Amino acid sequence: MIISHKHKYVFVGLPLAASTAISKELCEMYDGKPILSKHSIYQDFLKVATSEEKSYKVLACSRNPLDISVSYYTKMISDMSGNFSNESLLRKNGGHLKQRDYKLARYFKKHKANYTTFLRKYYQFPFDNWLSITKPYCDFVMRFDYLQEDFEKAILSCGIEPKRLLPIVNKTTDKASYLDFYTSENKAMGLAIFGPYLLEHNMDFPAQWGSIKVPWRHQLLYQFMRLIRKWYWEHKSYRDTNAQKVYKELLEKHQ
Repeated sequence: MIISHKHKYVFVGLPLAASTAISKELCEMYDGKPILSKHSIYQDFLKVATSEEKSYKVLACSRNPLDISVSYYTKMISDMSGNFSNESLLRKNGGHLKQRDYKLARYFKKHKANYTTFLRKYYQFPFDNWLSITKPYCDFVMRFDYLQEDFEKAILSCGIEPKRLLPIVNKTTDKASYLDFYTSENKAMGLAIFGPYLLEHNMDFPAQWGSIKVPWRHQLLYQFMRLIRKWYWEHKSYRDTNAQKVYKELLEKHQ
């Protein structure tokens, strides 16, 4: 999370939604400073913020869950930067990695699992993420697919004149389109897993899917799980993690 007392904004970095690139740019060019941890939720900020800080403009970035899922799958399969094979990164050891993700990553890599297998084994319930509990507080939500354009608009909304194009970091070279991973074989799974979220946040479905209808039972399950997830996310602190120290050091190198 990034805060600027000079320009009175807070950026809430949602996972897998350009949070590193945006956070670095805000710190380097727009008087931002790290606060709490990289992926603290806004509700954690409210617990420690002053009355004035609570009035700051809130920025975030959203990303299509179909793209998020493919990105996470490719990171698991490739074990990018060793993030899925390093036991020190497990939550039980003070890191950020879930034990389940650690085990599944090893399984997927060993069996060279395709994306359809990933969908079948990874998602137990319809997809949701912290955008659902962050968006109600936001003054501006950037869209990952229009990041350059929306970052400029977000800065302008805070009364700041943009200084340059947003540098992109951690970009995967020669990356295939996430739409290439969705086939006639896994379309129904994709619709059941991500459809309710896409509807909730008014995001586009892939044009090649044609006429779509999200199963009502999955929409009901999504709403039920949303209540449970909201309670869990808001009652679990994301302020005190080892990632906090690493994140601050990463940004401070660019001050």
